[in-house]
Amino acid sequence: MLDQPKVFRMDFEFIAFDKDSKMVVSRPDSKRYEQRKIDGKEYLYDKFEEVLIGRDILEKIAKQLQTYPLTLIKKGIDDAEEYVESRIPIIHSILNSNKEHVWEDKSEEFLKSLSTNQTGFVFMCVDIVGSTKLSISLPQEKNGKLRSTALHEMAEIIPKFRGYVLKYMGDGLIAYFPEPNLLRKNDLAIDCALTIRRLVYSGLNQVLKKNGYPKIDIRVGLDSGDGFVQTMGSKMDIDSTMLDFAAKIQHLGEPGDIILGESSLRNLHADWRELCEELPEKENWKYQKSDGQPYKIYKLNFN
Repeated sequence: MLDQPKVFRMDFEFIAFDKDSKMVVSRPDSKRYEQRKIDGKEYLYDKFEEVLIGRDILEKIAKQLQTYPLTLIKKGIDDAEEYVESRIPIIHSILNSNKEHVWEDKSEEFLKSLSTNQTGFVFMCVDIVGSTKLSISLPQEKNGKLRSTALHEMAEIIPKFRGYVLKYMGDGLIAYFPEPNLLRKNDLAIDCALTIRRLVYSGLNQVLKKNGYPKIDIRVGLDSGDGFVQTMGSKMDIDSTMLDFAAKIQHLGEPGDIILGESSLRNLHADWRELCEELPEKENWKYQKSDGQPYKIYKLNFN
């Protein structure tokens, strides 16, 4: 069973910036909250979590916000379509090069720099669907080239969303998005997953087809929670139930799907949550939370 989340997310919408006080003026996001009055007391009703938030809690949050510096986290890809277009000639070059393209991630360096072995992550598992069929239908050299090119292009995207590649799995990869950016990391992870999907279906497959390769499909699974950093052999690794869940969740999707667990969903911005729909119960998914309720899984509707 899974523990209940210890934090919950509140979303705000920007109204103005006061130059004199250097304060940002904002209010609870109207897409997510509505005001309600019950027995003479005022509340905010969270339409996603279906809970009432009292004024005392709102006042505590307001005080906390005043103690945190305002930081704007800029992702590395402002326009995914433009990025994919820019990668097409590069993918073509890599696919037709005899040289092995080596890509280095900073995961090992980052994990070693952590001051504690346990911290929070969003985990992302990406799988090339039907990899066994690909290996049978292609000569070994071409199959290896296709996989390495695809994984290289996925890996290039992940750091642009403040993520790291933890490991490659032959027909896919596992990435993570770490704290201290507790809530924003969920938004970054799902934005990264969408960019990877766009790159595969609108860029990589276009180049593969022109060069006589079959097109590929991918599935993506996301979930978030604590992980324990440890050394496995000569490499740093992360042990986490939620990493296992991300891998299992990914297999519940259809080709092209982005699937996420309840923990990630609850920490997404309202704009993302509006695009998610709960999946019906699956026979091979029987996991529960600590209160005995099913641990829900969701699909991102991006069209």
